[in-house]
Amino acid sequence: MTKALVLTDVTPRDGLQDATGFVPLEDKVALVTGLASAGFRHIEVTSFVNPDRIPMLCDADFLAPRVAHLSQDLVALAPNIKGVQRAIAAGIPAVMLVASASESHSQANLNHSRTEMLTILAEAASYAHAHGLRVHGAISTAFECPIEGTVPIAQVMELAEAYRAMGVATLNIADTLGTATPNSVKARIRALRDVADASMPLGLHLHDRHGWALANVAMAYEWDVRHFESALGGLGGCPYAPGAAGNIDTEQLVRFFEAQGVPTGIDLDKLTALRHQLLAVIDKNLPVAKEDAR
Repeated sequence: MTKALVLTDVTPRDGLQDATGFVPLEDKVALVTGLASAGFRHIEVTSFVNPDRIPMLCDADFLAPRVAHLSQDLVALAPNIKGVQRAIAAGIPAVMLVASASESHSQANLNHSRTEMLTILAEAASYAHAHGLRVHGAISTAFECPIEGTVPIAQVMELAEAYRAMGVATLNIADTLGTATPNSVKARIRALRDVADASMPLGLHLHDRHGWALANVAMAYEWDVRHFESALGGLGGCPYAPGAAGNIDTEQLVRFFEAQGVPTGIDLDKLTALRHQLLAVIDKNLPVAKEDAR
């Protein structure tokens, strides 16, 4: 219970990847800068994926160099060696690798089978380590798949073992649909204790369909998890997971920990102002419905 709390805001990546309203580059720079000013050291700034797959993040190669100086703990999602190479060129010090525990979601989201993705990610991890980057690992659909339903813990364990072999710095399990319960969170944490330890601490990436996310945070914290991810205004979701809810809200998460006497180092007033600023940008750039067009 002595490990420090680590909060990562994923608004610039997960929060915006399927947003309805477009966010221009300068506003994304202001968003990342604002998060750093509010006290966030750990920020997931973008995703170095094919822009055809995630059009909202097509400016990754332009955004990342503008914000790379803000913290040594910035991270960007990289699905393969090419993504790692782009992160290196942009000056981002860490990459997040992602694999799906569900075969169906892996095919839909990553265009590869689970087995193929592990080979791709092992090569990417090796390349990243060789070039001095920190490497983190994430498991999507670690609880439920929109196609297959409940994902067996054994499939989550398989990916965790693979990530351990890759030497990742942290292991994040994601409730992609936002349907996890405190009991399912506890069950996965207990199982992963055989794999995740001080050398590869466990983190939780929560979405919030039913309003249970904070209860899941409380359960995870009781089981010694200290890494949590969130997004401003509960934005976010997965374009390739129908029904996925938004992320757990960053302000709620910060308030929750502060109310428990757990310091976060985050300025809530700055965070609230930043949320209003971002939502105003998104609202301004919402597409006009055909029947409203003049």
